[in-house]
Formats: sequence, structure tokens, C-alpha cells
Amino acid sequence: MKKRLLTAVLLITCACGSVPAQSKEKVDEVGVQFWAKFKAAVMSNDKETVASLTRLPFMIENRELAKPAFIQKFDTIFNARVKRCFAKASLVKEQDGFEVFCGQQIFLFAKVKGVYKFTEIGVND
Repeated sequence: MKKRLLTAVLLITCACGSVPAQSKEKVDEVGVQFWAKFKAAVMSNDKETVASLTRLPFMIENRELAKPAFIQKFDTIFNARVKRCFAKASLVKEQDGFEVFCGQQIFLFAKVKGVYKFTEIGVND
């Protein structure tokens, strides 16, 4: 009896664990195209384009950065480590947008007035 119960529990646990992997949604084609443009701009240090693809003012370190301050912080936000991450990153669908995980940081992208924008950096806990 105990063996059957244990087997049933294991089967349920395994089945529940596999459901999220099967039900993951993909980022829509517009999001994929946005990511390609955003990533290319970051990689080529095109600060103006990255700023135009970002919801401004941008909140970082408890400060709101308008466009000039965001451009000034560009090299800090998109340092060499982040660029290496972006080069091989996978997009993860999240509600009406997507995320890119880079170590302890999560770069979030969402639709703002119907258009994708880089919206924030979160903590990967």
C-alpha cells in the first residue's frame, strides 16, 4: 500500500512539474523583431537608438533618468558582461512583454502605448 501511494505521489509530482514547460508561450514576432533591433543597438553602442527604444524617464538606482542622463549611464547599464549575455540570451515571455535574464539582473521589455520598450531592470532572485 505504501509503495502504491509513493508511486502515485511521484507520478503526480512529475506531472505537475512538467506542465509549465509545456505551456510556456513564445514572444510574439513583433517582440522578437524589437529585441533584434534593441540588441543590435546595444552591441554597436548606438546610445540614441537604445534611448529611443526605452521608456523614459528610466528608473535606476532610485533615480529617474531623462534621456541625457540615460545616455550618460549607457556604459554602466550595458557593460561588457551584459553585452556578452545579450549575445546569447533567450527571451522569456512575461505577461504582455518579455524578459532577458543576465545573472542577477532581469531586463524587462513591455508594450507601452502598444509599442515595445525597454522598461526596467529587475533583480533575479
